[in-house]
Amino acid sequence: MENAKLALYWQQIPIGKQNAITYPQLCAIWNMSERQARKTLHELSLYDNGDQYILIRSSKGKGFYKTDDEHEIEIYKRECLNKGRSVFAPVKKINRVLRDNAKGF
Repeated sequence: MENAKLALYWQQIPIGKQNAITYPQLCAIWNMSERQARKTLHELSLYDNGDQYILIRSSKGKGFYKTDDEHEIEIYKRECLNKGRSVFAPVKKINRVLRDNAKGF
């Protein structure tokens, strides 16, 4: 997605947990499906315009928001790292099975 569009979407994400916006609200504002909104939120998670705000997309919250609060950012960072570890957990066994299959077992 082009940076100008991302910048516009970024501006429409509220600041602060108390102002969090839900999927249905984003879909209405952005005039897109939930699938498209998820894709846009993913792109916004990677978007870096040089400001100090982080997009919080926590499964523990009731919506999406930007924050520059270091404590909230640290909590979200831990959540992201834990989710990543969980997703990668089966890779050790997957690699073993592929290695064994390559050997002809």
